[in-house]
Amino acid sequence: MKDARGTIQPVRDAGKTEIIVPGDPPIMPDYLTPEAIEVWQENIGRVMAAGTSEIDSDLFARYCSTEALVRAAFKDADGDPPPAAYLTVLRQYAELLGIAGRKSRVGKVTDDPSKSRNRFARNGHRSRS
Repeated sequence: MKDARGTIQPVRDAGKTEIIVPGDPPIMPDYLTPEAIEVWQENIGRVMAAGTSEIDSDLFARYCSTEALVRAAFKDADGDPPPAAYLTVLRQYAELLGIAGRKSRVGKVTDDPSKSRNRFARNGHRSRS
């Protein structure tokens, strides 16, 4: 675009390439197990709605694999719960993907976008009334 407008500057623009186009969906890797693929299919809509893109594909794949392991541990006939480390990592992945509940989307979702959430925004300013 800059080349077409004649505003390209080799000093600033040399060597820059765009890696990803925003909005591309995560790409499912081929190493996922059938159980992890099921988790992928169940959650792809949620992570896309939370803003996940192609660059997050590996993170989402790890989330799906870990979720599949946790589900298998809960279904295990021995009755042993999954290791606490699995649950901790799963929660961390879900938070990073923005699907761990409302608090994981604090910076992404607001109730009223026109209302400022910063209660200190008026500090130093006199009221206009």
